[in-house]
Amino acid sequence: MKHLVIGAGQIGPHVARQLIAAGADATVATRSGRGPADLTTVPLDATDGTALRAALEDVDVLYLCLHASAYRDDAWKKELPPLERTVLEAAAAAGTTVVFPESLYAFDASAPVSASSRIAPRSPLGEVRKTLLAQRAASPATTVSVVAGDFIGPGVGQSHAGPRMWEPTLAGRTVRPVGHVDTVHAWTYLPDLAATMVATGARPSAPIVVAPAIHATQRELVEAYAAAGGVDLPKISPVPMGVMRAVGLVHRETRTIAQTGYLFTEPLRMDFSATRDELGVDATPLDVVAKATVAA
Repeated sequence: MKHLVIGAGQIGPHVARQLIAAGADATVATRSGRGPADLTTVPLDATDGTALRAALEDVDVLYLCLHASAYRDDAWKKELPPLERTVLEAAAAAGTTVVFPESLYAFDASAPVSASSRIAPRSPLGEVRKTLLAQRAASPATTVSVVAGDFIGPGVGQSHAGPRMWEPTLAGRTVRPVGHVDTVHAWTYLPDLAATMVATGARPSAPIVVAPAIHATQRELVEAYAAAGGVDLPKISPVPMGVMRAVGLVHRETRTIAQTGYLFTEPLRMDFSATRDELGVDATPLDVVAKATVAA
């Protein structure tokens, strides 16, 4: 099988490296043609339908690891639906399976999120994700959406579990998580997400698959980072959602975070038992993830 990974941000390189490690033929495509030095990269504009159709002529599985230019619903609404329509049309014509990383925003999170969870967005971002899921379902192309929790692990950028948490922890500074610091949350280790995407690309048996998740509070993440770094537990001073909403009145990205604040004030769990049982992909333990993150 031949695989094409579009995007060399947080997710794409993990997918490509796991494919290559398994002996697969995998290429990474970016608009500039540049990417990690250890991967074969080619230039491709995924919004160019003609170029994309040509690129997919002999590709069995496409992993679309692109995102919008900004973490705002207006950017998502403007950029993502037309991008995915172009990809779906090209994939349908070529007979290529498309695997998407997907967020939790569109799903009813009042119970553990599973492949059968109700689509019930509670934010503008969730409404965009609902549109994308509907487009995929309506397409004649074979698609798989792999649902992940908040990202965690080396290379993670803007996630709540990323540098804004582990950097102050290791430096002994006050850590300022958002929302309720002792409420359980779902975190997905990027290599676990990539492993799920690779596994389901090889066996696309369902349109929605749930990636493995670590269920831990933000306090437990700080404790894990401190233990992994061999430092004392720092002071933890959470930022209330009311403060985030107030700042959001003048700062658009903060407003976006506040709109999805329910995910950090209410328990969030994911039911990935089918992924574990059918695909053989389980969640990496938190202590292993913390050590890998601190060591990177």
